[in-house]
Amino acid sequence: MHTRKRKSCSTKHSLLAVLACLVFLCACQPEYEARPTRIPTSASTPTQTQTFTLVPTITPRASLTPTITLTLYPSLTPTRTATPIATRPAKLFDFQDSYGNVVDWGYFYVTDIGFDTDAEVNQLSAMLSFRLMDRAIHQRNMRILGQDITVYYLHVSHDFKGEQIAMELVIGGTYGKDVLINLIPADGSAYLRVRSMTADEPFDPYVIHRDANLPFAQQQEQYPDMMLTDFQTLLRSLPDELFILADHPILFPRNDWQQIKVDMTRISSLAARYWSFFSRDVYDHITGPSDFALALAQYLLSGHSMPKGTYSFASQTLILISP
Repeated sequence: MHTRKRKSCSTKHSLLAVLACLVFLCACQPEYEARPTRIPTSASTPTQTQTFTLVPTITPRASLTPTITLTLYPSLTPTRTATPIATRPAKLFDFQDSYGNVVDWGYFYVTDIGFDTDAEVNQLSAMLSFRLMDRAIHQRNMRILGQDITVYYLHVSHDFKGEQIAMELVIGGTYGKDVLINLIPADGSAYLRVRSMTADEPFDPYVIHRDANLPFAQQQEQYPDMMLTDFQTLLRSLPDELFILADHPILFPRNDWQQIKVDMTRISSLAARYWSFFSRDVYDHITGPSDFALALAQYLLSGHSMPKGTYSFASQTLILISP
């Protein structure tokens, strides 16, 4: 009996030891509901909110776009909008040519004349005096022989038997529409032949015509080519007392018409200067002198009155005379 009781006691003690170990092991297990590692992973949401802070930086961009475009348009305005040109008519001063003829707004001198086999005048050049009305180079677009040409001219007037008639004095032209003079290609169309003189120098229109038509190397000594941009600067610096005289052909021999047309198709400045002196058919064939050329020839040679109209003379050689 005593022996059995010892066995049951030892068995009870063993069971108690096992239970104690199980309780101890359970107490050592971690509590997952208080795990700190889950909290930092949820901190990724603040980084996502930082991406939303970029939205305010987009808003200024939208406001900058109209600001930039608005500031550009005013800077283009001076180029696209014609600047008002102040009228500044030139004033007369006492002056005579080498033959004792008074030079005024109605002055002219026939510098070349030729006749055909029937003794008819078929070639005529003359130098005319003009009153400069402002100090700018004007331009307009023309369609000449199937090509667009920007024509450059001065606003002048000439006294035809006591009547001042406004005219355009063409000084050049270049291919294209609305080409500003500072954008003319660097070829012959960017230049004009000009000479500045004072009233103390002898003024002989025939000698000027002769020398200006010498071979290029010789004429350049007294009648150098000047760029239109430089001429525009010169205009603004000229005094109020001023004569502008231009020498140019008016009538051309019939045998030269075909070559003249060829030259006009190749050289824009010639096309601009010659166009008003010829009449043409619907196919742009030259058919003879224009009404303006014939009327001007009759005025110069016979003293006929000049009909009213808008006229364009041209300058092959431009002379500026000041006191």
